[in-house]
Amino acid sequence: MTSYVLRRLKPYEPPCRPDGRPERRLHRVPQPDNQLTLDLPLSGERFEETPPPGQGPDTLDGRQVGRLLTTILEACDGRRPAVQVRPILDPALHSALLDRGRRRPPGGYRPKSIHLCHPADGVIEACATVEQNERFLALAARFERTPAGWVCTRFHLLKPPRRVSALRLAA
Repeated sequence: MTSYVLRRLKPYEPPCRPDGRPERRLHRVPQPDNQLTLDLPLSGERFEETPPPGQGPDTLDGRQVGRLLTTILEACDGRRPAVQVRPILDPALHSALLDRGRRRPPGGYRPKSIHLCHPADGVIEACATVEQNERFLALAARFERTPAGWVCTRFHLLKPPRRVSALRLAA
């Protein structure tokens, strides 16, 4: 059987530095000229990372549209509160989303492939395939550029008709 012994440590305090004595540098190697530095705001400066309203991108790429569609689909299946998608939805679409309620389909919706077209300036139409529990659905959406940014004005998730079982056909 192993026995353990606890020993007291000697009290230790770091040596105090007398006032007025300059602090000694531990590293005497000069800093390289190509040293990377962080761009931190100094003396109360603020960096503006997002463009002001009305100065956003003129068009969206597939990745950005995919993120918008994913956000809207998360609100459709209840994984995201509908209030969070209000800025990117047309008021009529937002009220329709609120009227639907929060039905959570098993598995949720996941967009798979997204295709874009630009029928006019400031308009993007997207179609996508969406997976839900190994079923594939079609999605059609339209985004329009407004002074506040890109807003989804049309959103249709097309589900196939329910299968009619063989028992019902025989009756």
